[in-house]
Amino acid sequence: MTTVAFVAAFGAGAASADQIAIPSQDEWDSARQISTLPSGQTIGYVEMGNTEGDPLVLIHGYTDNSRSWSLLTPELADRHIFAVDLRGHGASAAPECCYTLMDFSHDLEGFLLEQKIETTDIVGHSLGSMTAALFAAQHPDMVDRLVLISTAAAMPEASGDWLWENVPQLPEALDPDGEFMNEWYWNPNPVPADFIDRERAESAATPKHVWMGVLEALTITDWSPNATRIETPTLVLWGDQDELFGEDAQDLVKRILPEARHETYEGYGHNMFWETPGTVGLMIEAFLSE
Repeated sequence: MTTVAFVAAFGAGAASADQIAIPSQDEWDSARQISTLPSGQTIGYVEMGNTEGDPLVLIHGYTDNSRSWSLLTPELADRHIFAVDLRGHGASAAPECCYTLMDFSHDLEGFLLEQKIETTDIVGHSLGSMTAALFAAQHPDMVDRLVLISTAAAMPEASGDWLWENVPQLPEALDPDGEFMNEWYWNPNPVPADFIDRERAESAATPKHVWMGVLEALTITDWSPNATRIETPTLVLWGDQDELFGEDAQDLVKRILPEARHETYEGYGHNMFWETPGTVGLMIEAFLSE
């Protein structure tokens, strides 16, 4: 879909032909576009914001998708935003193999080339932050500024144990309102139901082999040896109620990224940008504008 056609379809609130409106929760699925990479992998994405603004790529977490950014993007609408679906997630193709950070990073490179984006700011959450960090280390010339939300250099042992106790036993058809999914999407502060119910349902639709492929890859992942190759200014955001990537994980990130700016959100969890999108959005926008 061209930019002009997209603005016509989602024109409510669009300021001009240069402004692609941010879709509502109802509109999010129909706003997704598909990019076919040189590798043949297809990647879903939602384009929005000011097409004359600086490009910004958003990368979601494990079993999330581009909708993960729907609460935050209104705070970043002055930028040309591309919220991608990682392979196996959202509208992207879900091959049997492979789901390592290297695979996600390679897909991201292909996506940027297809979109003719030479350099971009990147914001990643959780798995997406790990992908973003590796990409910034591999392609420092393609990243202007980097924001890592709820990140870790490697999967903490306790979190890995919990995932291994649960994920291999998940049924092929996962109940979005079941005990596991409600625990997976627990937040210490309220999150809009219209968003989180859809996000949980879409996560539950993630194929079982993707759940397992990502888990198997994360179990042997440690991107810390690549940290010294990250040259771009970096902001690290973390909520101190994060039950997946806790304080020990953050201590390691601080050691391997000593030049980064590290900010803690007290009383907020792993998905703090869902819990307080306005506050997080203002901090990210200020950092990207420095």
